Order: sequence, then structure tokens, then C-alpha cells
Amino acid sequence: MEGIAALEAGSLHPWQGELCQFFTRDRVARYCLQQLSLPANVLEMKLLEPAAGHGAFFLPLVPKLVSACRAQKRSFDALRKVIRAYEVDPQVAASLQENCGRVLRKGGVPNAKANEIARYWIKNEDFLAARIHSRFTHIVSNPPYIRWDSIPEERRKVYRERFPSFKQRADLYVAFIERSLELLEDDGHLGFLCPGSWTRNAYGGSIRQTLTSKGWLKTIADFSDVDSFEKAADAYPCFFVFQSKQTGPTKIFSVSDGTRLSRAGDVVERHFSTSSGPLLLSREAGVEEVIRLAGSKFSILEDAGCTVRVGSATGCNSVFLGTKKKLDVEKNRMLHFVNARSIRDSKVEWDSTAIVNVFDDDGAPVKLTKFPKLNAYLKKNKKSLRARAKASKSNCWWRTIDTLHPNWHRSPKLLIVDISAKPVIGLDARGYCAGSGVYQVKSGEWPLKELLVLLSAGILGLFVAGFSSGTDNGFHRFQKRHICAVRIPRWGDLEERWRLRFQAAVSQGDLNKILQAVADLYECEVSLLRRFLARDWKSLAHWSGA
Repeated sequence: MEGIAALEAGSLHPWQGELCQFFTRDRVARYCLQQLSLPANVLEMKLLEPAAGHGAFFLPLVPKLVSACRAQKRSFDALRKVIRAYEVDPQVAASLQENCGRVLRKGGVPNAKANEIARYWIKNEDFLAARIHSRFTHIVSNPPYIRWDSIPEERRKVYRERFPSFKQRADLYVAFIERSLELLEDDGHLGFLCPGSWTRNAYGGSIRQTLTSKGWLKTIADFSDVDSFEKAADAYPCFFVFQSKQTGPTKIFSVSDGTRLSRAGDVVERHFSTSSGPLLLSREAGVEEVIRLAGSKFSILEDAGCTVRVGSATGCNSVFLGTKKKLDVEKNRMLHFVNARSIRDSKVEWDSTAIVNVFDDDGAPVKLTKFPKLNAYLKKNKKSLRARAKASKSNCWWRTIDTLHPNWHRSPKLLIVDISAKPVIGLDARGYCAGSGVYQVKSGEWPLKELLVLLSAGILGLFVAGFSSGTDNGFHRFQKRHICAVRIPRWGDLEERWRLRFQAAVSQGDLNKILQAVADLYECEVSLLRRFLARDWKSLAHWSGA
């Protein structure tokens, strides 16, 4: 608090003039105000301008406020609580008070009352240090664009202690956004014309977390091609609108600077999940960018409640695999066996192949004396079994290379083929014993069907393509380390709206809706996902109601 007190006492006053670098052009301010959803009765709002400059944002509203007072037969004193503006530069603040009084007088407000209201509205204070106890329905600003290195050390220290977002060489405008969000009423609107770097840079993480978790990021308008300021600025601004305690899609568009300001090109709608990670505004993201963004938002597969294990190798398939008629062992010593060839149309189908199981329910080798037929069968094939490198010097020469764990071969799971040009994924809904050449994925959180569809919708293929270069013939290795590194959200962390939307599309077998939902989740183009679809993707259209 000592630093804040020093600011209030004016000990850091000499730097104040540097804060107001650029003034917003009036036509830009008017366009931004149109995006802010002002109330029909303007006297009902409480408008805050944290960095007023010459008043481009609120001066155009003054005639409307005066007219509203007259129409509603209210005293001009009703205007006092409608606007609060902060301007740190004393000369600029004085000039703004004068201009504001002039506009009020022009509307018919008596001279003394106009000057009183202007002084009440406009405070010559540092907004970041001011003690403000009111909350506001509307906050709009073009905050100062001051880079980290240009901020005096003593002031930088104060801001860093006061504002968690002001770190990692952040621009000063980030602290303005944080403080403004603290002062916003429930359902209130906030609009800022500022550099778009907060959407992607590390120092914007806490701001992104707040905007995606505390309300609705309604609009992000790119003003890069607009002459926004009266003084040339080395900045690429955007105007974003946020509404507290509400939800909805974010509309993203560019603004063109012609005879009048207008939208340029199409409007893109995005659904941003709660995250401190970068907001991907472009729909032209490539593989690396999607992986990077997902890395900042989602968990690796095994941290999202999934477990991955390679299928079981026998070391001698000719002995351990076959039909039940061929395998002359006790029936309870055989398991239904599946492998890569068993995956058809995204499902795992048993083709009557069995595997000899020499393990008990704890995963330990059985005592052969308890199973005479199994004992005789293994001894009959002792030469072949002993020929295996791992069995040649072992007393337990008759076991398969890998243990057949009951908690795997009895569990529903996904199977993913090890080597393939496209991802091959199947749902084992019954619980089979999977052999080598496939990886098994169990899920403790995601419903298996939904997880299958998510991975099949380009996610598994995209990540594996990004992690590995593939083999010379264009095939990829879907190895455990790659599968485990795929980023997915935890099922319970997903917005209910997205879950319901996704599950409805899966149930309907609507492939286009599925892809759109996944593209929105990973903030990329559907066309990018289509490049990495699973081999049996189209079969999911026939899963309706399954």
C-alpha cells in the first residue's frame, strides 16, 4: 500500500504526462460505442472511462444524456452518476473538463451546473492508483500503450504488486483491463481498444482466464487497417467487448477504413473454453499451432483420466493363438483374442480366434498341475516355446511374453493400430484380450464412445503427425509416447453446453456437426481436421442410437 500511497501523493507525478500517448479518433470511438450495447435509457447506465484523453468515447453521449433528462423531466443532477472518467495528465484533464462543460451548456445545462457536473465526471488521477468504490454497468477505454521498458521502475514495482496480470514484461494496458474488470457490475459491458497481444502473449494469460471464465467475450474486432489515433501509433489494435456473467460465441471480424468504418469480410464465431492459453483468432491454424494452443489449454491423455497400454505379445503365436477346436486346453484357459485386423468400421469384432491364458486373476502364472490339458499342450510345444530368447533360460518357459492382465482383457476400451497411414481406432465394448500391434486405451472419465469419436475426428491423427515424421512410405507409428502426449480436455471440465452439443451430434451420427464441435473446441478449421480423420471415420455416421 505504500506504493499506492506514493502515487496518490503525487511523488511519481513527473511521469504522468507520458501516459497519454495517443488519442482515439472520434469516428473510431463512435464505432466502438455501437458495439457496446448501451441501454435504451442512457440515464440508467454508469459509464467508466479509465483513460479519458480528450473524451472521444463519452463526449458524443453527453447531448443524449441532456436530452434524456429533458424527456424524462428529471433534474440535471441525475447526470452526475452516469459518467466517471479518469485522466492522469493535468492539462489534458483540465481541457477535457472545459470541453465537457461546453457541450453541457450547449444542451441547455446552466453554466454553474455544467461546470459542476464536468468536474464531478472527470478526475485528474491515475486510474490504476485511484481508490474507487463504485461499480459500473459500462466501461470503455483506449488505455495508454506503454511498454514495460518505458515504465519507470518505481511505478512498475507498484503496479506489479497490485495487479497479478502485470508481469512478464507486460504492456501497461493489461493492468487497465484487470482493474476495469474488477469494477464491472454483473451483466455489465466492457469494451477496450488496445493491442491484440493480450490474446496470445504469456502476460495476457490471467486476462484470458478471466474473460473466458467470468462471462462472455462477445466481440473481437481487428482495427489493424484503421487509422485509429490522432497521433501515429506503432500498434495493431483490436476492440473487444466483454459482458460479465453471460455466455455465448465470440464474433471475430476485421474493420475496414473506407468512406465509413465497416466490417471487412466474414464474421467468424468461436466458442472459447475457460483457459489462460492463447486465443486462436485465425481459422487458418496449422498443425503446430493447434498443438501449441492445446498444450496451453488441455491435459495430456493420461492426465485426462485415460490409461494406455500396449497389447500383449506372446512370442509364439503359432502355439498360443488359434480356434477353440485347435487349442486343446481347458475352456477356462482360453480368452477371446483380437488384433489390428479385428477393427472394422470403428468397432472391434471377434473373429473366433482364442489365446491361451496361462495367468490367474492376479496376473501370476497358474500352477500347471491344476490344468492337465493345458500342461500337456504346453509340454507338447516345449521346443517351440523354449526357442524364444526370453524363455530359453527361464523355469517358466511356457508363459507368454506379456502378462494377460484381467483388468485389461475384461475391460471395455479403445484399440489403436500401431502402424497405419491413417488412424485406425476401434471400440472394444465387450472386453477382449488385445494382441501386439495395437495400443489399448481405457478411460475413467470420458465415455468411450465419445472419446473414440473425438480422436477419430482428426485429433489423434493431427497430434501424431505433429509429433513424428512418419515412415518413408507415408505411414505413422501410433506409439504409446505419442498417444499419451495427445492433448484432450478432462470430460468434467468441458462446458455442459459443448458436451450436450457433441453428444447429440455423436448420437445422430452427424459427421459435419461433430467436426464443427471439435474444431470449435480446438480452435481450428474443420478443413484441417479433415486431413487427419481416422480410416473408419465415415462409419460413425451409422452409429446413430448405438
